Amino acid sequence: MNAQLKFLKCISDETRLEILHLLKTGERCVYEIVNETKLEQSLISHHLREMRKCKIVKTRREGKKVIYRLANDSIAKLLDDVARLSRKFCD
Repeated sequence: MNAQLKFLKCISDETRLEILHLLKTGERCVYEIVNETKLEQSLISHHLREMRKCKIVKTRREGKKVIYRLANDSIAKLLDDVARLSRKFCD
């Protein structure tokens, strides 16, 4: 599969976009993401696992907790650009 299509497919999900927007504001553990999204832990973990495979998010350990963050600042910029363009073309 084309790398661009794989990347877009990885982020083109409502739950993943919500998680990415949360991570744009700072690191979170699964528990925090579950509390903020009100979604099931298993669903959040599934999406985080898939986004790790696409290298969109990274992790670090803090004791027993796994902390998630955006892979780099270009992901946050992409989210801002998508929001701006969607308002321009889709409203």
